[in-house]
Amino acid sequence: MNEKSPARGVKDKNASEFRIPGLDALRGMAAVGVAIFHFHYFFDAGPNFLILQPIYNGAHFFVELFFVLSGFLLVQVYAHIRSYRELAVRRIARLFPLQWLSLLLVMIGQYCYAQVHGKPFIYEINDSYHFVLNLLLLQQVGLQDGFSFNGPSWSISAEWAINLVFFALLLRPRLLVPASIVLALLSVIILSAGAGDIARLTILFGFLDTGLLRVGFGFFVGVLAAKLVTRFCTPGRMSLSWDGITLICLTVFIGFLGSVEINHNLYAQIPAVGVLMPLLVIACSKGRLFSTVLSTRPLTWLGDISYAVYLLHFPIQILIFGFRKSLPVPLNSGEAILAYVLLLLAVSHLVFTYFERPSQKFIRARLRARTPAVPISEPYKAIPDDEVDAVVSGAAER
Repeated sequence: MNEKSPARGVKDKNASEFRIPGLDALRGMAAVGVAIFHFHYFFDAGPNFLILQPIYNGAHFFVELFFVLSGFLLVQVYAHIRSYRELAVRRIARLFPLQWLSLLLVMIGQYCYAQVHGKPFIYEINDSYHFVLNLLLLQQVGLQDGFSFNGPSWSISAEWAINLVFFALLLRPRLLVPASIVLALLSVIILSAGAGDIARLTILFGFLDTGLLRVGFGFFVGVLAAKLVTRFCTPGRMSLSWDGITLICLTVFIGFLGSVEINHNLYAQIPAVGVLMPLLVIACSKGRLFSTVLSTRPLTWLGDISYAVYLLHFPIQILIFGFRKSLPVPLNSGEAILAYVLLLLAVSHLVFTYFERPSQKFIRARLRARTPAVPISEPYKAIPDDEVDAVVSGAAER
């Protein structure tokens, strides 16, 4: 592995954005995969194309990939910050505005849908108590009675809770690695013993939400993967050998997703999340060819809008299903799923450009105006907020 390539973090020529090659496209494609999976799952529809079978059968594991990506990215991008408040401000600005917008859209959509069909679409627990939980991103920490409002946002809620623990560890570097090992092991052990399935969402012992355990396992595995890269890989060096590893990992991952028998087997799930996914993330960031291809502007754009894709696909599905009898093509057709994806991408782009990014800057500015200057370690002072956000701009999507 001795081929040279550009630095691991590079700047887009057309935008002041700091990126880790390959990972933008990875999270973007995963977000689209989840959106297609829910189209098939909620509508019991979608064309029976062979290429879509891994998505239909196992795309819910893309959420675990999001968690691994998030841990891998955040530990590198936020390492320079030495203030818990600053860490929280950045994450609040990143997660909350779009959560609130999607919550509002779902409320409007569900109200209109229920007026016509007599009940809400899919998620029926939409009372004031769960509205407050969703408003505070606490809808999947064990306080809920079930899925509510924008159901897929459960993963954002669970990761937000884990982020608060992670920030405390990040400020104590000597504890980060051992604590990450302990938390990842505890999470997977309790998940295995209590739920018997890594992807199962339930409440254990009357209070412990397995969503938190799912995040704990994947997120801290991602943290450990980043630390391994920092320790053993030369910064700025890419390799064709990593491209070969990427190809192998992708092949195995697609096989895992495509087989219901395999991806429902706990003894396949654990190595898939604990070994395969972090290895895939590392390989995509270090491979010369894959990182180059996956870092082209169309694919990094997909990474930019991935958070919007993830949170807006359910509101759009309410709209589609509400007007399903008036659609010119059946939902089982290739034309329908293509139109759905194109509509989702277009709406996500508009929301990202005209709402998500401006609202992040506004919230950061407002919250920082009330707090003293934040201590930041010297080597990272030149990295602006926009460039940091470009790296983590979808890591939490699930």
